[in-house]
Amino acid sequence: MRKIAICLLAMAFILITVMPVLAQDRQLRQHHSIEIEVECLETAMDILRGLNGYNLDSSVFLHESGRQGAQRWGHFTRRVDYWAYAHVQDALRDLGDVIYESQNAHFLGTQIIDADARIAALTQEIERLSIMLAGSESLDVLIAIDARLSQVAMERNRVIGTRNVLAAQAASPVIHINLLEVPEGRPEVVPDRFGSRVAGTFMASLRITGTVAGHLLVFAARVSIPALIYAALLFAAVYIGLKIKRRQAGTPVLEMADMPVEETMQEPAWVGDKEGEK
Repeated sequence: MRKIAICLLAMAFILITVMPVLAQDRQLRQHHSIEIEVECLETAMDILRGLNGYNLDSSVFLHESGRQGAQRWGHFTRRVDYWAYAHVQDALRDLGDVIYESQNAHFLGTQIIDADARIAALTQEIERLSIMLAGSESLDVLIAIDARLSQVAMERNRVIGTRNVLAAQAASPVIHINLLEVPEGRPEVVPDRFGSRVAGTFMASLRITGTVAGHLLVFAARVSIPALIYAALLFAAVYIGLKIKRRQAGTPVLEMADMPVEETMQEPAWVGDKEGEK
């Protein structure tokens, strides 16, 4: 029995030490998002600081809600070690009531393989350029080879940096944490009933209708006032023009009316001349 227990302990130790390496070799970039309701934000933050990993960014702010009053929120983006990823997830779920949780993983193996192949090709080119640089005697050729060698070395360093970032992402998952403070003594919000929801919708529609009607009245007033002014000016111009035209047409009639009756009834001179001829 003692030997069996020793063998089991040895197997457990091997699994504990080897499993993170095997999991890391899967080359997965993992993200975990979780939103939790907690009773005290400071207590939850203290527990969070004691967990594995470090915060990439964090923020705490106050949210004003019409029903529940002022609430404090905390947002944290935390990077943890791969071997402690599951433990940190379980510890976060124990902080309070989990409202939302999601996990996703992205395979990085293809990008890492491409980076390794690029690094190997650039290394071979550096070796060839170094051999050419050692065997060349022309100054112009030496300058060209040295410039190309510097360019290839910079490119290889850049690809190595990209490869290291990918490996770090595979080794350290990221957890996005939202903490919402909901004190225990706060009254619970009673959900609205059907009648209150209908009444609220009706009142909201009335407010929207009143707002739209007010905007339409303002628009009609802005459009009608200049139109009325232009119509009044046009009417006045037409009325004055007609009055002037009537005065000009009635002037000869007034002159004939002012003449004496004898002058108006006198026969023309050509009439007498025709009678004398007869």
